[in-house]
Amino acid sequence: MVWEWRPADGRHTGGNLYGDEAIPPQPPAEKTPKLLRAMRSLVKTSTNFWQSRSELFLKQARLMANYEDDYDYRGTVNQYFPTYDSLTDPELRGYFTWRTKVRRGTVERRGMSYAALYVYELLALVGCTSPMDAYEKLHSFGQRYGALDPQILRYLKDWERALIIYYGLSPALLEEHDRAVQERRQDDAVYVMLHQEEHTAEEIMAAVCTLSSYRLERSKLYRAHTAEADAIVLRVLARVKEYYEKHRICDFFSDCIAHSCTRSVDLFASAVFHPPRAEEDRIYAVHPLRQYECAGGAWQLHSYERADGAAQRIGGLLRGVDTQLREYYGLTEIRLPQLLKWQWKIIHEETAEFFAAQREIEARRVHLDFSQLDRIRADAAVTEERLIVDEDDELLPVAGENISPLMQEHSPQPPAAQDAAAAPYTNPQQQYTPSSSSVDYGLTQAEKRLLCALLTGGTLDWVRAEGQILSVLVDSINEKLYEDFSDTVIEGEPPAVVEDYRDELEGRYSHGIE
Repeated sequence: MVWEWRPADGRHTGGNLYGDEAIPPQPPAEKTPKLLRAMRSLVKTSTNFWQSRSELFLKQARLMANYEDDYDYRGTVNQYFPTYDSLTDPELRGYFTWRTKVRRGTVERRGMSYAALYVYELLALVGCTSPMDAYEKLHSFGQRYGALDPQILRYLKDWERALIIYYGLSPALLEEHDRAVQERRQDDAVYVMLHQEEHTAEEIMAAVCTLSSYRLERSKLYRAHTAEADAIVLRVLARVKEYYEKHRICDFFSDCIAHSCTRSVDLFASAVFHPPRAEEDRIYAVHPLRQYECAGGAWQLHSYERADGAAQRIGGLLRGVDTQLREYYGLTEIRLPQLLKWQWKIIHEETAEFFAAQREIEARRVHLDFSQLDRIRADAAVTEERLIVDEDDELLPVAGENISPLMQEHSPQPPAAQDAAAAPYTNPQQQYTPSSSSVDYGLTQAEKRLLCALLTGGTLDWVRAEGQILSVLVDSINEKLYEDFSDTVIEGEPPAVVEDYRDELEGRYSHGIE
């Protein structure tokens, strides 16, 4: 049959003629492997018509656990949450060929669907002898495939964590995960705060710093005055806790530290997973304060979680203490935190009370300078030698003793005895006053000169003229004399000697220093 097309108006448009053509022969259909057909049939022959995708995948994966193929498929498959049933026969045969190579040690990048299918099999223990064997294979595959496609690394840690918790593997395996390390640090800190009576002040402060957004331990002031800062911070936190009990509905611990909570969790939210065996009620403890519980097939997490802004609330208090102590010690100021009036009031009061108590303790403290013992012993030996006389020598009168006129006439006194008689006897230890030349506590000549100038009101123009830095000299003097005075001896701007120590410093350094 030959026909020619004409428009409706009957005009001739051309000579295109169309006729019958033979249909080219189609290539013979590929024969699907028998096991693959049996796997496909599980969709229709299952006893449970309403089975889920995850349950069907588990049955199919177990059937194909030892299947190998050598099909030449060069395509790439990318699907979200793929299963065997979502792939075509060529794609599926390509997957089993790829999996055969992976099991033999060759990993190729062929799309995330193939990688995800292999991971889903490992999570269901398909092709594994034990949960630990599954974890080792998952970890090894994730590292090797991640080098080819970093996209998988976003999910790898979640898959590993779920496998460890679900099958009850050692919690030590979680230490390789950054998230688990951060959780453990927080849980350890919260545990210390819950049981403060069992821990030292240093351990409690370490926990507070962990829970704070402000890194007080990195502060220059904290490194220089750790003990004072620790004591004041703990006093402030105790006062803040009392304030919460009197004026707030929520308690201090829940608002600033952490609160106990229980929530449902889906361990395998990023995978196609069906329990490979009947669920048993069990508890997996990552930490005494973090436990996963399976009850009736449902998983829950019991833990201590932090409220929004809790770290900032603790950090504000620590920064406030840091600011107050910097003002007290005359160090460089930092930006003030945004605190409420009652919080600033607590910080000011506790800081003042702490240092007032320290001054009372210092006033009652007896200072013994053991470095002077050698000099005292030497002076005592000289005095003892002067007081001892030989038996053949004439006895000299003791100081303060009445001498008869007769003895004064016939027993002339040597000069040493005359000096002893002229002045009453005193203890040599009371006569000795340490000099700057005997005990200088490692002060350099420039430091001695500065200290002498501050004691005598001399000019300080020479400091800059000699290339010295005034603040450096002051800090060095305070540091070297701190062991003896247990306090700074020079304060203020411009620097001045603390009046409480002026007398003692003048006795040591105001004479004989150029």
